[in-house]
Amino acid sequence: MKAIIIFLFSLLFMYLDFLFAGFSPVMFSGLEVYFVPRLLLMYVLLISIYVSPSMSAFIGIVTGLMLDVYIGSVYGVHAFGMVAFVAFMHTAFRVFYKDFVAMAFVILLLTFLYETYIYFIYRVLDLVYMPIFDYLALRAAPSLLLNALLFFFVFVTALKTSKVRNNLQSRH
Repeated sequence: MKAIIIFLFSLLFMYLDFLFAGFSPVMFSGLEVYFVPRLLLMYVLLISIYVSPSMSAFIGIVTGLMLDVYIGSVYGVHAFGMVAFVAFMHTAFRVFYKDFVAMAFVILLLTFLYETYIYFIYRVLDLVYMPIFDYLALRAAPSLLLNALLFFFVFVTALKTSKVRNNLQSRH
């Protein structure tokens, strides 16, 4: 039961990521500023802490492949990135076990690094033409700010889904 609910919330966060993409870019003073939420990535990273790294890696592979198929540019970039960042989260977070401030900082840092990883992969493959400074100022920083604002919502959802029972018990 818990796995089904976690998977459904993962699909919901993936859908919300796509909905936010419809509002981006936003024009400020003649500049296109991109706000890219990574609700799914933050949720997968939180699931690796509060449920299990193997469940999180599985959700990361499945939803990462779904993202790769939906975006359609390079297959495997999101799937590999999610699994790699889940593995990094699992190894790095043992030091700060369930300390909220450290956890929030690490997850937001990993979200920023995930964005940068996607940018560099697409830059190497010549699919993105944005210079690095423009990327940092007009996409990475606004996205980090948006993800910081949405973190609490994702955190509460991850806590609630981690407390769902594994099976349905009869009331006899």
